Amino acid sequence: MKRNRIASSVLVAAVVLAGAGFASQAVGQIENPTGRAQLVVTVNTKKSRLAQPVQQSDIAVKLNNRPVDIVGWKPLKGADASLQLVFLIDEGVRSYWALQIPDLKKFIEVLPPSTAVAIAYMNNGRAAMAQTLTTDHALAAKSLRMTTGIPGISGSPYFCLSDLAKNYWHSPQQTRRVVFMVTNGEDPYYRSPDMQNPYVATAIHDAQRAGLLVYSIYFRNRDAGGPNSFSTVIGQSYLLRVANETGGEFYSMAMMSPISFAPYLKQFRESLDHQYLLTIAAGRTGWHQVSVKAKIPDVQLAAPREIYVEKNQ
Repeated sequence: MKRNRIASSVLVAAVVLAGAGFASQAVGQIENPTGRAQLVVTVNTKKSRLAQPVQQSDIAVKLNNRPVDIVGWKPLKGADASLQLVFLIDEGVRSYWALQIPDLKKFIEVLPPSTAVAIAYMNNGRAAMAQTLTTDHALAAKSLRMTTGIPGISGSPYFCLSDLAKNYWHSPQQTRRVVFMVTNGEDPYYRSPDMQNPYVATAIHDAQRAGLLVYSIYFRNRDAGGPNSFSTVIGQSYLLRVANETGGEFYSMAMMSPISFAPYLKQFRESLDHQYLLTIAAGRTGWHQVSVKAKIPDVQLAAPREIYVEKNQ
């Protein structure tokens, strides 16, 4: 399963690299009104290092290509493990999506008590809430349902992501915010065979400003191209780009819908369990380019290309 996911990533990365950069995984922004910026960093290590925490001295950060001071670095565990998690599901995915619901329900029901979960469906360019954020995980799991499967009903998944980022949270960020999208990633409003889609770029910026780490899993839509079509490659490439630039991860079983979500949800949970809060001295407010690197072997860190630091209050 892991080999298939790597093969798919190699295929779509060739398209992504033509019009956007590539980073593997990691970071979402938490706004701070003091001129500092806080980033949720996902640490990827070899299994031999899993039990060894990464120390502040093990990382280096650049802002706008210049070294920047690290103010804080702590694992998001225990009292610091709070999380807001939104599952954003394409209303137009095929009917065999129903086979994945039991695994997803099981995943939600065993999340830590500090995790608040919401369920939303992509509908006409909006993130339509079936269940708002709640720590009642059984209640959230009950709101998972069959999709209508009507071709084109979701609109662009990137309109829906922007809608969620801009309109769902109305207060400064106090905790991790993660979105898990289920979609084929194709955009009916941009059909050019390239990576210059302005709606994808807007969704990335909206997610970065809201501090969202965007994960996604490829699942075929009723109006999608065939499993080996170029539109499928483009759709997966868009999802990979959004994940890389916001700090999430993209999952797929080559060019097909997954037979089971279970192994990917396991990887997703491992990602959430290996996240740290990084605080840096950002200085001026506004948009900044950022780079986060590890100084030690067998550890991979990545960051979004840009973060947004709020004005002082």
